[in-house]
Amino acid sequence: MQDEPVVPAEDEPEAPREAAAEVAPTAQPEEAPVSPARRQPVWTYFLTPAAVVIGSVIIAGAIWWTSDDGAAQRAQAGPPAAKVESQPPATAASPAAAASAAAQDVKTAFTSYASQIGLDQGKFQTCMGNEQNAQLINTHLQRGVALGVNGTPTFFVNNKRIVGAQPGAIFDEVIAKELTGSPTSLDAYSDAIRQLASSNPPYFEIIQGKVDVSGASIEGNPNARVMIAEFSDFQCPFCKRWVDDNMKRIRSQLGDNVALAFLHFPIAQIHANAGSASMAAICAGEQGKFPQMHDLLFARQKEWEKLQAN
Repeated sequence: MQDEPVVPAEDEPEAPREAAAEVAPTAQPEEAPVSPARRQPVWTYFLTPAAVVIGSVIIAGAIWWTSDDGAAQRAQAGPPAAKVESQPPATAASPAAAASAAAQDVKTAFTSYASQIGLDQGKFQTCMGNEQNAQLINTHLQRGVALGVNGTPTFFVNNKRIVGAQPGAIFDEVIAKELTGSPTSLDAYSDAIRQLASSNPPYFEIIQGKVDVSGASIEGNPNARVMIAEFSDFQCPFCKRWVDDNMKRIRSQLGDNVALAFLHFPIAQIHANAGSASMAAICAGEQGKFPQMHDLLFARQKEWEKLQAN
């Protein structure tokens, strides 16, 4: 069978990257320039020293929600240093969809999304002001930095790193080989995957050990033989592309043998609302509806990505 064209990753911070779709040159992931003068938000104090610079980019604005009693915390940060990028969950005629379409700010939009998927609004809004969720995002960030993640989407299929919105055939091959023995050499793979591995930087790599997915939202058996750990940004256009192109086929494989773990890697320096979107997804997950919010955030990305934070 002929290999599908290969597509790299994209999104930024040297700090993180995203990916585009091509065969032979592979596209460079999106990367966020770091501003030395940027004010360090309070949540970066949870970061290890090596991750502080990236953390100040990523978590700026992660907590912006103000609860009714005024007890919610707010992260402070300077203006962004860089410019930049399932099925529809509701019909255009529904009141919830109309409300979100008319939203003037992210809070209104995400509150509408929470309503659409049936979340308890009081619990959702309280959760959005919970400092521990910002700490969870920072934990995922540190984990990604330690693994060398510098772009979104980046995946680890057990100990095989795949960078970018690669075609479904790439994931199918890697998953199949993990189920039948987990290769230790590139010789076991197709030309398409070896091509990814030969790019600079490599978009496919065999690493040591599996990824820690504690605190991640997991679809499938957490003890599955194959764990796909995805570092992603809800505002990243290449992450959306991957979801649109591949999520249905990946979910069809999930179960006892294959699982998918979502780890948050919002690049807020170029995606100002990404941290807030991660918060909304985490809070939906607390009510057992992470996949629904995940799908809705990507489906409506163009709707909320440029809204005001408050």
